[in-house]
Amino acid sequence: MIGMMYLVLTAMLALNVSKEILNAFVTVSDALERTNGNFQDKSSTTYDMFAKSAEQQPAKAGPLYEKALLVRKASNELVDYVQNVKVELFSAVDGMPVKEVKALGKTLNDLGAKDNYDKVSTYFINQRKGYELVDKIVAYKKQLVDILQDTGFKDNHPILTSGLETDKTYTKDKVTQDWVHFNFEGTVAAAAFTLLNKTIGEILNMEYETVDYLHKSIDSKSFKFSNVEAKVIPNSRIVFLGDKYQADIIVAAYDSKQNPTVYWASGRDTITDEQARSGSLTAIEGSEGVVKLQIPTSSVGDQKFAGVIKLRDPSGEEKFYSFKSSYAVTKPTAVIAAEKMNVFYAGIPNPVNIAAPVAPERLRINWGGATATQTAPGKYDLTVPSSLVGKDLTISVAAEIEKGQSTTMGSAVFRVKAVPEPNVFAGGNLSSGKYPKDQILANPFVAAKMGADFNYQLPWTVVSYTVTFVKNGVESAPIKVNGAPFGSQVESGIRSASSGTLVEFSDIVINSIAGRRPIQKAIVIRIK
Repeated sequence: MIGMMYLVLTAMLALNVSKEILNAFVTVSDALERTNGNFQDKSSTTYDMFAKSAEQQPAKAGPLYEKALLVRKASNELVDYVQNVKVELFSAVDGMPVKEVKALGKTLNDLGAKDNYDKVSTYFINQRKGYELVDKIVAYKKQLVDILQDTGFKDNHPILTSGLETDKTYTKDKVTQDWVHFNFEGTVAAAAFTLLNKTIGEILNMEYETVDYLHKSIDSKSFKFSNVEAKVIPNSRIVFLGDKYQADIIVAAYDSKQNPTVYWASGRDTITDEQARSGSLTAIEGSEGVVKLQIPTSSVGDQKFAGVIKLRDPSGEEKFYSFKSSYAVTKPTAVIAAEKMNVFYAGIPNPVNIAAPVAPERLRINWGGATATQTAPGKYDLTVPSSLVGKDLTISVAAEIEKGQSTTMGSAVFRVKAVPEPNVFAGGNLSSGKYPKDQILANPFVAAKMGADFNYQLPWTVVSYTVTFVKNGVESAPIKVNGAPFGSQVESGIRSASSGTLVEFSDIVINSIAGRRPIQKAIVIRIK
């Protein structure tokens, strides 16, 4: 509003309005000086808040406060310069020595030649004092940018473009003029004084907005939240007997530059601020915005706890935020079960189930020298090397409670055996005995199958065998067969054999994932 009055008065002067207008400039100038004093008081309050923040949060607010002090120094220097320009202008217009003007504290109200404009133009334009003022203002703005450059503050920031605009051009009487000519050419002393007070006000306003910008950047980086809420982040909600329940207690969007304090108690659902201040609760000091909570466990079952976390807001006031949580304590156990039987067979996949009251990905399993392939959560196929046949294999399970620390869950011992020899058959399913030709030839091949007491699916392939016909105690030449089928020579021999002829299947070799195996026992069939 005062700035608008200045513009109106300047326009009226151009119309040669009476001397009352000059006195009106005095009124406006005095109002501007009072406004400037209010700006200084406002800035002082911000500096005081800044100093308190720097004292309470030196690591974070301290560097910003140092920048604020540099802004204050630069602003004071420019204000002092403009104040000295006012003194020199008074001296130039009224002819009073500068020292005397300062000593007597002369103001615009004391100026005799308030309507003089020749000496004003000479001082600001001919003696180039106006251009020196412009250079000072430009340097001041650059100094602010240099001080705040690492905060994202640039020369096009709205704070720098809101006032002290000395780089604009103006049109007066159809002639383009710079800031100095427009403001001081033909301008009466009263108007020039008022303009200088207006300039001081813009400097003080720019100082306040810059320091306020710095002070607010503390809040935006740390403790200015729309919602602040305490959070309990447990390492696990299941704790094994003898271990410790561990959790991080933080404030959402927490301030890593603060060292909060937690006050807590077991078996509670709530904790009040008064209880925290009373000293009756367990207190834990935090670091970098986080409090590490550890609760020893001594009995199994559901457990609960509650507490408050104490922080200081940017003004230094203590704030309390409540939290509560629960966890379960259980004995460390793991169930290790072979799906088929309590033995492992070397060379084949042995299905194993492992169950524990923790997430499968946190289990650490020692397979005792075997190799395991996971088939589903908690399910594995275990392959045992033949070197462990006849020995015991121990599977042990541990659970990782936190990084680098684990708890033993349990173990189980299994016997390791070789895969037993399968049963072999001729004619599909015929063992040694007396059979008619048609029954033998109904399934013209040799087969190998595991016994009924073997619970694994283990298919065998017949690699080769030898067939010998014995009639009246006389053996024919052995017939070598590759693969399971009899082949035409063996089938023809069976069809032409007379009753009582022995057909001997020997040197049988079979193969499976358990390995290649020769069968010692022969199959002897008598033709019926």
